[in-house]
Amino acid sequence: MKKLLLVLFFVSCSPSLGNQVLETTTSTALVELTLCEKVEKEYTSLSNELFVTSFELNDYINNLSDALVEDDRVVFFEDMGENFDHQNIYKNYLETRAYVYEEINRLYKTNKECPIAGDQEIGDEKVLEAKKELSEFLNNY
Repeated sequence: MKKLLLVLFFVSCSPSLGNQVLETTTSTALVELTLCEKVEKEYTSLSNELFVTSFELNDYINNLSDALVEDDRVVFFEDMGENFDHQNIYKNYLETRAYVYEEINRLYKTNKECPIAGDQEIGDEKVLEAKKELSEFLNNY
């Protein structure tokens, strides 16, 4: 009987030999971004917005037919007057481009101490050109 009690005591006090489930926790600490990191984050977001809109436009044009994209581009602009889908997607691109150019220009002007690597400045002339193209499009369509 003593042996049985001793075995039961030993088994109940020993670590389980079965599968153990390990729980892991992940903790994150909020790190305050520097001014230049915030500027770069905003710049990247703006650039991505224009990239997505440009891709949508090019994809739309490319899918007009089985012809080469260069041929589809010619058709796209030739049919602009009669095709509201063409007008809408091109208008969206022009609006996005004008907005993004203006915002990037503002970022450069107000944060000169923060160089944004890998790209050139969007100057005032580029902003004016983008706004002019948008305005002409809106006047024509």
